[in-house]
Amino acid sequence: MTDAEGTATVQQQIEASGQAQVTQVAGDYEEHHHQYVRGWQYLRSAGVDDGELDLAEHAFVDPPGPQGSDPVAQAVSMLSRPYGKSHVLVLCGQAGTGRRTAALHALRKAGVPRKQINWLILDWDQPRTEQIPHTEERAFVLDLTDYRDLPEDFYTGLADYQKQAQAAEVVLVILADPNGWNPKALATVPTVHLAHPSAEQVAEAHLRHLAAGRVDWLAHDPLNDLLAPAAPASDGARLARLITEAKDDGKSAVGQQFTDWQEHLETWFEQHSAPEDLQERALLIAAALLDGAPAAVVLGAADQLFTEVGGELPRGGALSGRDLDKRLKAIDASPTDDEGISLEQKQRGLSGAALKYVWRQRPQLRPVLLEWASQISAPNKIAVRHLQRIADCMVQLALLPGGSTVLSVARRWIETDRVAHRQLAIHILETMALHPVAGVAVRKQLYDWAQQKTTGEHLIAAVAEVCAGELGQRYPRVALTRLRLLASRDDDQARGAVADAVRTLVSTPEQRVLVLSEIVEWAESTISTVRKAGASTFLALTDITSDILLPLPADQESAGEGVGASGVLAGRLFVRGWRAALQEPTAAQAAYRHLAAWLDSPKLQDEQVLLLAAQVLRGSVGQEGPSGLLVGSPDSSDLGRARRAQLLAQLISEAASPAGHGALARSSGDGATVTA
Repeated sequence: MTDAEGTATVQQQIEASGQAQVTQVAGDYEEHHHQYVRGWQYLRSAGVDDGELDLAEHAFVDPPGPQGSDPVAQAVSMLSRPYGKSHVLVLCGQAGTGRRTAALHALRKAGVPRKQINWLILDWDQPRTEQIPHTEERAFVLDLTDYRDLPEDFYTGLADYQKQAQAAEVVLVILADPNGWNPKALATVPTVHLAHPSAEQVAEAHLRHLAAGRVDWLAHDPLNDLLAPAAPASDGARLARLITEAKDDGKSAVGQQFTDWQEHLETWFEQHSAPEDLQERALLIAAALLDGAPAAVVLGAADQLFTEVGGELPRGGALSGRDLDKRLKAIDASPTDDEGISLEQKQRGLSGAALKYVWRQRPQLRPVLLEWASQISAPNKIAVRHLQRIADCMVQLALLPGGSTVLSVARRWIETDRVAHRQLAIHILETMALHPVAGVAVRKQLYDWAQQKTTGEHLIAAVAEVCAGELGQRYPRVALTRLRLLASRDDDQARGAVADAVRTLVSTPEQRVLVLSEIVEWAESTISTVRKAGASTFLALTDITSDILLPLPADQESAGEGVGASGVLAGRLFVRGWRAALQEPTAAQAAYRHLAAWLDSPKLQDEQVLLLAAQVLRGSVGQEGPSGLLVGSPDSSDLGRARRAQLLAQLISEAASPAGHGALARSSGDGATVTA
């Protein structure tokens, strides 16, 4: 599996495509549910940050292409010409050519209003044109630059999408890498090849927009030779941002920060290389890892690191050694207003740079650093409240040479099931899975672990926990794919972990229908392992004793008149799920037990449970399972017995009266189909 995501800063204003509608069709719903084209299958979108749009509009550099033409000006013409306008356009360029900025610039110059431009969130297993939205009068940017081998059906599907886009006045701009975009004869899509802009020109253009009075900083020492001729455009943008945010006398600091404080750190470590300086080195590393944390936390963590490398703390404890002010001066740190310690307050970027410097220069220290970070962040330990900060730092180290150690160590911590390590390891996995650079590879790793038969119980639980967290909120389909693989295992090791994960995911109202629909599709699969996984997972959601999900809440998902579209869909999905579970031999008994619990439960209204049970059992009253359910047991509640009598009378009436069956079908919305 491959998945990807955009890397630019976006405003998290997630919205659905708004294309789903409910249409009544003739006949029984069970015969027509395959006609679903689900609105929630479309990729979600996010609005573009205003600051990014400002730069794209007012500080864009469009270098001439190989034939001397302006590529992005050509793209603007294709998107805005009155005749033969392109509704799908590919911007093809190597990394560093500013593909995302070029897309925004072209759309704005073509007259697309800001509020109509959206990034697409790539929550999919592989690119599928069927999942690209075509909401009227919108412009979408689809970033496929991380894909090196697009499937053929994606190219062929673009022909249909182009027709839909034209009809709805939609614009789709695809960002691609030249090595990954190869439609051959499968698709005819206008393609513009971007040229590599000068990083120096990008920096100058950005500064003219952001801080015009500081453009001359680029021409003077120490900033005049920072941008190499072949530097990517992003370096120019970063330098301009640093200059804009700097103090009036901050040229030197900008140069240090741009070069990751390399010269500063080399000098500092050279000056602090004596044995008596080891405690200050430990303090620098602790302050870098825990920047902004209380002084007592940073000092305690530094002492623990010092002892981890064989140092012996002096007698006298907190009374020994130099005063805090002198120690902070030695590492170029500052006290904060709330008695914290910060390297960033005076020298932005120094904390991350210090960790990277130690990681690169002291490879033999890497396992010690990871073990120390885990120990101080363990439950009830000194830095437990700074777990996310530590996980973020570990992710930055994972991007460096030798960074694979971080992921392998996190796995080892999980598999040994040491409480001191597990919490940090899961935080690291979750943070890495959402990272704009490392995320693709880590999500792939989670997929592989979920699929491998040799994956142990502790790692299974960790993968499920990651999928239930922020990953599942941001990329629910990605998370559900991994949970499906876990649920399809031959053993039962993953059953409880998967059940807990899907209950957590489905508790978010905005994605309840999406989660239910995916699980019901598993349960209806023609593949036996997937079908079993779907049935067991669906039953986990129908557990009436669960506090996370009460099926069909009365406020929005009752079957009564006037219910919202999402509630109606959820109700139909429950019907499909029950039917699939009852037809799966390995789950049928449990399914009848759960349905019996629904009938007995006062948590559900009569209208809800009776309507749903009637739809589930229709046409099977004389069979053994339904008959046993309707008869009940000595443990059935009085409420359950009354409901069973009413349900039986209703089913018998339907069987005897075709007209009655049709009336019930109309009142319950049976046979409805979602179309787009």
